[in-house]
Amino acid sequence: MPMRQLRVPLFWLASGYAGLVLILAWQLVRGHDLALERASDHADHLVQTLDAQLSGGLRRVESSLHQIAQRLPRAALSPDARGAHAGDVLSLLRSYQESFPELGQFFVWDRSGRLLYGTSLQPGSATLSEMGAQTALRVLRSDTKANILYADALDMASMSADRLAVDVYAPVRDGSGRLLGLVNATLNLAHFRRWFMEMDLPPDSLLGVFGSRTHKPLMQHPLDPGFSFGLSAGEAVQRRINAGEMVGRAHHTPAFDGLPRLYAFRKLEEHPFYAVVGMSERDALKGWHGELLFIVAAVVLLAALYGFVLMRMRAIQVQRIAARRQADEASALLRDALESISVGIVIYDAQDQLIMSNQAMKDLYQEIRHLLDQPGISFEDLTRAALASGLFPEARGHEEAWLAERLQSRRAASGLPYEQELRDGRWVQYSDHRTSRGYLVGSRIDITERKQLEAELREQASTDALTGLANRRHFMQSLESELERVRRRNTLRACVLMLDLDHFKRVNDQYGHAAGDSLLRHFADLLRDELRGTDTAGRLGGEEFAVILPGSGMEDARTWAQRLCEAVSARPLAWGARHIHATVSVGVAILSPDDGAADAALSRADAALYRAKEAGRNRVEMG
Repeated sequence: MPMRQLRVPLFWLASGYAGLVLILAWQLVRGHDLALERASDHADHLVQTLDAQLSGGLRRVESSLHQIAQRLPRAALSPDARGAHAGDVLSLLRSYQESFPELGQFFVWDRSGRLLYGTSLQPGSATLSEMGAQTALRVLRSDTKANILYADALDMASMSADRLAVDVYAPVRDGSGRLLGLVNATLNLAHFRRWFMEMDLPPDSLLGVFGSRTHKPLMQHPLDPGFSFGLSAGEAVQRRINAGEMVGRAHHTPAFDGLPRLYAFRKLEEHPFYAVVGMSERDALKGWHGELLFIVAAVVLLAALYGFVLMRMRAIQVQRIAARRQADEASALLRDALESISVGIVIYDAQDQLIMSNQAMKDLYQEIRHLLDQPGISFEDLTRAALASGLFPEARGHEEAWLAERLQSRRAASGLPYEQELRDGRWVQYSDHRTSRGYLVGSRIDITERKQLEAELREQASTDALTGLANRRHFMQSLESELERVRRRNTLRACVLMLDLDHFKRVNDQYGHAAGDSLLRHFADLLRDELRGTDTAGRLGGEEFAVILPGSGMEDARTWAQRLCEAVSARPLAWGARHIHATVSVGVAILSPDDGAADAALSRADAALYRAKEAGRNRVEMG
């Protein structure tokens, strides 16, 4: 088989494979970015946690120093009074030292920078703390609004792994704001560092707190004085802090260990420090590396399957072409058979969309013939078009309700036959059957001739052949129906009339039976002229007739009967050159709910007719 027959499926297969590879590649890239984004979000969350914990701790520190400054006796700030107040002051300082684990040692300085009291150093010692106090005094004298001051961090060489130190100063002022001295405490950074130990920190990741001016490290985890997060002068985070950024993120590879990390930093709003968290990129991508191996293995496996599919496609294509040839032949044979029959056939799919219709179907429904040539159109759209053309008279005035009922019955599609009249008077018998696969096969048969024959038979069975009025059997059925309506009070009243042509036998004897038959037809025409649409007239036999007047009482019936008598007398039958005059006698009876049968009322009307005959004919008598 030529390979060109496989070009299209091969193209789509190759395109699908290439598309899948591209999707997997995109998924890898997206997964890589998402893993780094999650690590960056984690770092940002941790740095926010650091910010909250440090800010809260530092506010407690500042509050305690301000409380000491408020409670410190002003006389105790004189060097001469140191001996008198040493016990009280040291007791005050130690009480705060015990209550605030964030603080290390407490000191009190006079306004000249001399150490007066301390929880660890001896008064008068010349230490690094004294130099810090001198600096703090100069700043606080120049800035009378300053109420707290943090000294820069000490050099790393002066720190111990157990206790790090940062000095915090609070001024002691008199009522006029004049500086009287300092209260000084060292931060117990080892206490803060315990928070670091409790944080969820992956391997090779880092936490740290730095001074925002000098960028010297105050705390870091893991604790290793040999590095400083790679935050040497000019590196990414430090540059952004120097530029005034309060919060941010950076993807940075520090020089000290060469491990790329995702950094998040945040400057404490009220304090001269900033926190930095660096999450290990290698740890962040650990799960992604497993996904990468899985996808690479999947791509290799798919490539092997691709070759196998190519071979199978060639074999399947041969079978498919043979099957298609057989299906085409069967389809052509079926279509020829459908087109040759006189029954209209239409087929819809499971979604009720047209598949095909034969020529007989199109001949039956000329109004929508063009739509029956459009496979894919829905049954509902076809039916709406037929309704718009007025094809179904029974639906006029309530098209939507009729359509809803038609769609509902169609869902069952039981195969039962139904009859339907078309607007040109033709009748169609239709039936729909739904297959096990959901397809619907419908048949349509033109039954117009049969309906016409049935109508003729019904006409013959219920109509008097001579006069065209109802025959006796049909009239009695109508009378029984009217009596039933009276019994159910569907109508308040109704009358039945018996009518008989006077001296009819003379007409037969004098003019012959042909003239008699013509007179009967003439009388039937006069009778029809007087009838309303709801009235029923019938010939009971010979010259005897009867009329049902629904909704009429006795007086109404009398008036109607009198009018008929006058019409018969005034309009003789023209018979050749002669005119045959006739009169009619009428007996009237009202239908009663108590009548056991229609014959009861008819008997009363017949008795009234007999009295009219006895009283001289051409008159109306009430029964």
